[in-house]
Amino acid sequence: MFVRETGLSVRFGVYLLLGLALLLIDARYTALSGLRAALGAGLHPLRAALSSPADWMRQVSGFLVTHGELKQSNLRLTLEHNRLIALQQDRSALAAENAHLRALLGLRAPAGAKPIPAEILQSSADPFSRKVILDRGGNQGIQAGWPVMDAQGLIGQVTHVSPLSAEVTLLTAKEQSAPVMNQRNGLRVVVSGLGSDSLMEVRFLDMHADLKPGDMLHTSGLDGLYPAGIPVARVLRTETPRNTPFARAWCAPLAGMGQYRHVLVLKPGFVKP
Repeated sequence: MFVRETGLSVRFGVYLLLGLALLLIDARYTALSGLRAALGAGLHPLRAALSSPADWMRQVSGFLVTHGELKQSNLRLTLEHNRLIALQQDRSALAAENAHLRALLGLRAPAGAKPIPAEILQSSADPFSRKVILDRGGNQGIQAGWPVMDAQGLIGQVTHVSPLSAEVTLLTAKEQSAPVMNQRNGLRVVVSGLGSDSLMEVRFLDMHADLKPGDMLHTSGLDGLYPAGIPVARVLRTETPRNTPFARAWCAPLAGMGQYRHVLVLKPGFVKP
């Protein structure tokens, strides 16, 4: 600006006066608005480039926070879902057990027998032994040989008694059998266990015996052990094996073998209290 170099204070004063003049001119006539707009447009890419890292970091931070919240929410929902499923299963089990108990309460014991309610504590650890343990024993007057039934039919008989528990051998065990009578025509046969909770058989059946699928078999009471009239099994089919004069009938037990927790022990009427 000057041929001779000026001092720093003089140049500062000149620049200050020039800046004040530009401010006054712009405030009065808005002469620099176009220049500001051009400078703003030119600096916009630079500002965007400088602010991009900060925006990106905010987005990443927001994503991480949202992802963590979603994981926690998903975990809470999964736990709640599992809890509701467990509650639903417990409710279904309780409803089935209550229905079975109501059926037991409304069940009429065979004539001359006194029902004693009991609960199944456990089943035999041996898969080939069809036995269960009851929570009633000698202290409650239970004796060996007494029949056991549920709301659907005959289960088996008490085979061993201890003071606080009793062992019941199911009718489906291989060594068990019971004399029964066909409700349709009064035919008397003997039904035996096969070691399976879903299948029984009538052995040594007369080839001309009137036994058909769907026939209901109830205890006949002829053995003096099982009272007459207790439902036992339903006939599924009959067949005649080769090289034998006897036929065989396959039956399905009516009682819920191994399905229910509560049963009735039948005290014979001739047993004194």
